[in-house]
Amino acid sequence: MKIQDMILVIQNIKGSEKNMLMTLEEYKETHLFVSSLSREESANALKELFGTKYSGAGTGWAERYITANKSYYAKFCSSGDELQCFLHGTYNDDKEFQFDREESSPECMWALEEYNLDVNGGAKGAMFHYEQREHEFQPGEVLHNFNGTDYKVMECYSRNNLLMMNMASGAFLVAVGTAYYERYPNAGEYTKDNAETGIEWGHGVYLSARPSEIDFVALRAQYCEPYQQKGDCFPIEIRKVLSRVENIRAETLGDAIDKAMELYRKSEVVLDAEDFMDVLYLPAKTGR
Repeated sequence: MKIQDMILVIQNIKGSEKNMLMTLEEYKETHLFVSSLSREESANALKELFGTKYSGAGTGWAERYITANKSYYAKFCSSGDELQCFLHGTYNDDKEFQFDREESSPECMWALEEYNLDVNGGAKGAMFHYEQREHEFQPGEVLHNFNGTDYKVMECYSRNNLLMMNMASGAFLVAVGTAYYERYPNAGEYTKDNAETGIEWGHGVYLSARPSEIDFVALRAQYCEPYQQKGDCFPIEIRKVLSRVENIRAETLGDAIDKAMELYRKSEVVLDAEDFMDVLYLPAKTGR
């Protein structure tokens, strides 16, 4: 079972809190699709729960009030760090909370054993076993970082140096020494259901969310692989720069960039001589 499939649940009765871990199916059966809720109310409650799936650690809890003195707070777990914080009681108002083993799903309790965690969030050993995999990074692909954040590859400066954009914030990042891993519970066995893929990098250069504030030419010069002389010649790229600003309606910067790329691919936006901006003379990469 993947950590991201667990539902973190806090029950509050007259200010006294209990924590439990549940599968989605069991949470739906015991708290959402019940006689006290109409079909529409159940559907809305389920939609609110799924809205927590990518909200980040500790944020975006779905609330369900049973009576004036009884309520539930639930969310999808985003990472191992969030799971440990939950078990520690980081998100509880009642610091004398209890963990309810009986109400927790057996699958989740078994998963804790596989991840080397006790019900207090203490680690009995390493949570994950990591295996590095070969991966050819490509511009446009979305990669998951094991801290719970998704990034879109904007440019591959080299085999392992990537210009990426945080899909949640729109901020850019140069990830230096990026590696691709597969991981699964350290005390468990590898299965397709519990294994997940993601990236880690050795050093990150965190940039603005405004492309106009970033010197992309300087970044390429610094993080691309070294340029090599071939015989008595240097490969020089002569790059003619065309530029146009389009106003794109979207909810996030990432969505706006996606729409702009699609408009360009479909030739609905075509740059011509009137869009000329500059000519650049750059050392050309000789290959990976």
